[in-house]
Amino acid sequence: MKKSSASRRADPAIKQPATPDSTLYDDIEAAWLEQRPDLDLATACTLLRLERVNQLHEMRLQEISKAVGLQTGELYVLLALRRSGKPYELRPTDLFRALLVTSGAMTKRVARLQEGGFVLRVSASDDGRSELVRLTAKGLATADRGITEVARVVEGVTEASGLTKAEIAMLDRCLRKLLAVRTVKTKQSRRLAAAD
Repeated sequence: MKKSSASRRADPAIKQPATPDSTLYDDIEAAWLEQRPDLDLATACTLLRLERVNQLHEMRLQEISKAVGLQTGELYVLLALRRSGKPYELRPTDLFRALLVTSGAMTKRVARLQEGGFVLRVSASDDGRSELVRLTAKGLATADRGITEVARVVEGVTEASGLTKAEIAMLDRCLRKLLAVRTVKTKQSRRLAAAD
């Protein structure tokens, strides 16, 4: 840990202006380096920073959702329907799987969107017993306003951060690798499982 964290802090190529968030996470990393120099926690500290980046992104999405008159989860539904292509409809099952929420949460979101005139429930042509959720003209316009604003905000964040296209592409490749890891069996957990 000492070597990797110390070299990361000393590398001028990754030195950024101090912000309250960066100082906080630098302090956390330095404290662990001092308290547990035997552990390599550099990646754990990077993941803490990533968590904060996600929180900031979620806050921006909440502002965008509010501006278009929706809750964030509702905007996600409209965006999922919009990106599905014409006729902008999906089965509720496809929606909750795509958005990683429970069927109950999706039912509530769809009901609120239907009350607001953003979506309709229609019968599936291939199976009259099942239904689809379809964007209305109002829902389509709102989804387009929302995604346009998301693109504008993300462009502003990217510009303000100074990240290059190559850096973003590298970050994307790294995140894909992290997303591929679902469970981790460490030597210690294998030993504990064997002892049971």
